[in-house]
Formats: sequence, structure tokens, C-alpha cells
Amino acid sequence: MYAIIRYHIAGDVSWKHFPLFILNKATSLAAVGFIASSYLVGKIFRWHDKDKRLRLVVIKFCGLVGFFMAGIHAFFSLCLLSPAYYGKYFNPDGRLNLQGELAMTIGIIALFLLMAPALATLPMMAKALGRVRWKRGQRMGYLTLSLVAAHMVVLGVKGWLAPGGWHGGLPPISLIALVIAIIPLFVKKKLEHEKHIDESDGA
Repeated sequence: MYAIIRYHIAGDVSWKHFPLFILNKATSLAAVGFIASSYLVGKIFRWHDKDKRLRLVVIKFCGLVGFFMAGIHAFFSLCLLSPAYYGKYFNPDGRLNLQGELAMTIGIIALFLLMAPALATLPMMAKALGRVRWKRGQRMGYLTLSLVAAHMVVLGVKGWLAPGGWHGGLPPISLIALVIAIIPLFVKKKLEHEKHIDESDGA
């Protein structure tokens, strides 16, 4: 809905570009939102705290939907990748410029790394990997979120610094996605800091 309001209603993007161009933007934001949520359930989102199994189901659901959405976003982006849609990421000769190549590379690596926590959700993986390696696979999502944040910075930082050009004064989706991506990273850091303080006090 936000993409529709920003680009179609407040902006000047034709409705004929909704099926792919706008849906791609919406899908990318949804992917980041679901992945971030999977790391915030039980920390900020106090969902099913009394039922750990149900909470785990919610976490897995958010993570897998986020992974699925990220895959769709990658496919949509490849379909749209051309100077006609993303001129600022291309050189005059039609090849990607540094900004475009960096954004694509970081995005591909992030999607690849996201496979680790996605595969770790399979029922047999916890036993096959062992608890330590299974947890390591789940935590790979934090590295993915860091790369997602970097992906967003490369894609949109120039536009963020020119709010006068924002459609209807609405922030770009890339900026919103950046904020969503870094929230779990800050929460993780805060919880680790609090744990360290508690351990120091108990020593």
C-alpha cells in the first residue's frame, strides 16, 4: 500500500508499471520486514511468550516468508534490470556502473547467506547439524540484515539526502527498509550488553 501511495498517488509512476516495478518495491520491503520480525519475536514482539513452541512456529514463519519474498524480489529485479528502469545504476554504454554493481553484488550475497537460516528451519537440520552449528546458521540472519542495510545504502543514499525530491514528502522505501533492517541489530547489541552487565554483577 505504501508503494502505491508513494509512487502512483503522490508520485508520477504510471499504473501500467504496477504489476512488476511497484510490486518489486513492495516485495523488497515486505522481505526485510518479515526477516527482521523473525529476529524480534520474543525480544520486542512479545508473541506467545507462554508457549515457546508456538513462538518458534511464528519465528520460522516470518523467516521463511521473508526468504520467499527476497527470492521474488531478486527475480523481479533481474527482470527489470535495464537503463530504462534504473538509469542511475548504468553507464552510458549500457553496462552497470560501480553503484549498480555494488548493489547487485551485495544483494546476491545477502540472498545466498539467507539460505543458511532458511535451511536451518527444516525439522531434521537441528539434529543433523548439532545445537552449536544450528544456532550459528540461525544467527547468519544478522549478517544478512547487515548486508541488506549496506544494499539499501548503496541503492538509495543519494536520494535520502535530497528530501525535496521525495514523492509527496514520503521517505523512499529503501530508507524505510534500512531502518527496519538495523533494528534487530541494535536490539541484539543491546541484549548482549545487558547480559554482559548482568554477568559482571554476578561475578
